[in-house]
Amino acid sequence: METPRPSIFEEYKENKVHWEQGSVLDLSWSSDGNLLTAAGSKGSVRSWRLNRSGQKDGEELKNIGSNIERLAWGPAAQNSDILAAASYDRLISLWDQRQGAVSAKLSTSGSNTDICWSPSGKYLATINRDEGKLEVFDVAHSQSPVIAADVEDIVCSVRWNPQETMLFLATDRGSVEVYQWPTMDHLTTVYGHAASCHCVEFDSRGTTMATGGADAMVELWDTEDFSLKQAISGHESVLRYIGFSADGRYIASASDDTSIKIHETFSGELAHNLKVDSFTTTLEWHPRKLILACGTNGSSKMSIKPSVTIFLKPGL
Repeated sequence: METPRPSIFEEYKENKVHWEQGSVLDLSWSSDGNLLTAAGSKGSVRSWRLNRSGQKDGEELKNIGSNIERLAWGPAAQNSDILAAASYDRLISLWDQRQGAVSAKLSTSGSNTDICWSPSGKYLATINRDEGKLEVFDVAHSQSPVIAADVEDIVCSVRWNPQETMLFLATDRGSVEVYQWPTMDHLTTVYGHAASCHCVEFDSRGTTMATGGADAMVELWDTEDFSLKQAISGHESVLRYIGFSADGRYIASASDDTSIKIHETFSGELAHNLKVDSFTTTLEWHPRKLILACGTNGSSKMSIKPSVTIFLKPGL
């Protein structure tokens, strides 16, 4: 097993916040990093405000709806006060923090496996769990999708690059399909994983694309020509989630082996191995600081409760 090199994360502590809402289904930071919001399997959504001492005050969002599975705060460019909350019953509620209420609802063709804001905050994309359909909404002007595309493969995740010039779909074939945005002309297919590609993410500059797959690999790609820069191993099971730190120096990955690994992006070396007590169901880096949040599903057999954990250096 790879031994982590000495790093800043040796000074970090795990801070578990109060959570009684069942398995953690999703997490999302607000664009300013002041709020962390989580959805639970018991149907509720809860937010915590992070203050300078690291203490978290939780508040349940009671007017957001039920059966919420996916969350995404709007980006800083536009709609930063809007939380998109996708439910199992084919709805995306747009919850306005300023009003404390849902300002609009978007009807989708099925339950949603993933949702994603465009970097400009103008569009919201979702993947239909039942049919593998991609749907993109112009949030300000339409409650019906401006794009509804049937995709041949099962799509696991959708993301725009930071420049909002391309749209990327991670598929069950282990590939990433790349489309020109907004024309949706197919540009190329990036073949990377021996099994399903579960996730795709970008560093803040948009120069590096990261993918994670069922083959337990993290792969880093140059977005100029989609050549492979790094192939990072170390996980022992299916890889589910990845994410770049705000400065792009680190990439975190979580798999079914109950570990979260943090690697240096440039070298690919292991910086920290964070052991969790049950399966990780979501992870999210803070949008401005070197802080990582993760959620777990717990284990009734081992009497382990689901948890929301914030991994940070004391004083941040």
